[in-house]
Amino acid sequence: MIVLFRYILLTLGITCITGKVLFAQQTFDLHQCIAVALEKNITLDKAKLVLEDKNLDIKNYKNERLPNLNGFTNLYNNFGQSQDIFGNNARNDNFNSTLGLSSSYSILNNGKLKNFIKKSEREMEASGQDLALLKREITLKTIQAYLNVLLQKEICKSVDTALFFAESQLLKVQKSTDLGATSLTILYEAKANYERENEKNRQAHYTIDKAILELKQIMAIEPDQNFEINTETKAFSPLHQSSSESSDLYSSYLKQHPGLKKYALLSEALQFDQKAIKAQLYPTIDASLTLGSFYFNNLTTGFGRLPLFNQLQNNFSQQIGLTINVPIFNKNTVKTAVQKNKIQQAENAKQIQLEQLTIKQELTKQLLDLDNYQKQYKLATNVLEVTKKAFDLSLKSYEAGRISIYDLNTSRSNLLTTESELIQTKYNMLFTQILIHYLSTGDIKF
Repeated sequence: MIVLFRYILLTLGITCITGKVLFAQQTFDLHQCIAVALEKNITLDKAKLVLEDKNLDIKNYKNERLPNLNGFTNLYNNFGQSQDIFGNNARNDNFNSTLGLSSSYSILNNGKLKNFIKKSEREMEASGQDLALLKREITLKTIQAYLNVLLQKEICKSVDTALFFAESQLLKVQKSTDLGATSLTILYEAKANYERENEKNRQAHYTIDKAILELKQIMAIEPDQNFEINTETKAFSPLHQSSSESSDLYSSYLKQHPGLKKYALLSEALQFDQKAIKAQLYPTIDASLTLGSFYFNNLTTGFGRLPLFNQLQNNFSQQIGLTINVPIFNKNTVKTAVQKNKIQQAENAKQIQLEQLTIKQELTKQLLDLDNYQKQYKLATNVLEVTKKAFDLSLKSYEAGRISIYDLNTSRSNLLTTESELIQTKYNMLFTQILIHYLSTGDIKF
């Protein structure tokens, strides 16, 4: 029974540990990394709170269309002597109070309140586009960091292969030297080459750790938390730079860019603001309603001669009024405000033109870079094939004793350099393709 109990505890322990390991070794793809980065970004959370605050402000502005209701009351005493119009002096000690309700409502404001609400709504939507810009920035940083990890991992594989080759060559030379068939010079060169490759390998693994740390920082993951990323990549179909496709991409860029949407919303907000400003040139009408009662007690004839609530009831009164405000002279403040509004609209229009120009320039550069990377990748692939053949011949020549170990190490180093350049070009091309597709469609194709 005791043995069975220990077995159960051991099984549960292994299950818990295995569960933790599996969780710690969870593999994330690019979309999951982006989702985590967007979820845990503090700056993004702060921007969302600002947006919620502006939304509450709009609700308050809409509530301004409702009538207000206020209750009022006051109590006060007068003591002392006063003189009437005939010059007679008399005591004027009294106690009085008022009690009632008052309400007011704007009947006519020439659309000022309506336009102000619409202006605030457009400004809140523009702030939402700022939030979209921030999300785009975080997404692009995550994509770049993710691809950098894949890049460094793939380069590290080539470096591992080079280290394995240097180690195998060192073992061969060591055996040959022990048999007296190889000089110590060749042995020391083999050891030196092995140490050089070992240092390259250490540096390559350090670069991977650094790239993973950068990705973790973007995702707001603790540095000591273990996680892996999916190393599978899908090849993109080549993008060409025909004039029609470039024009279509440019149109897609304009539609997807949050900055342009932001300034378009701000333009609408300025138009509503101008209408609200011009509304101040016309008369406004406000209605008011007051319900209340007045209590007065002359203290010279005795306090409390007339009960408080009886007098308040007998003095109950209502008042309904209309207030008409007709603007006559406002020191040209409305005219100046309209002129400033027009200047702001002109500035906003220029900003839109500037954003469109920047987008077009960025797209032109990205297409040029993509075309260059595609051509460079084809050439690098050809160079790698030739370099591999050259290395194979060098290895055979070295084993036949026709070239020195120095020549063999140089050939192997050239092969590693060519592989690294090809991998770098591959990921430059991949990132540019993802970038163009994302900025033109809003989707991530990976």
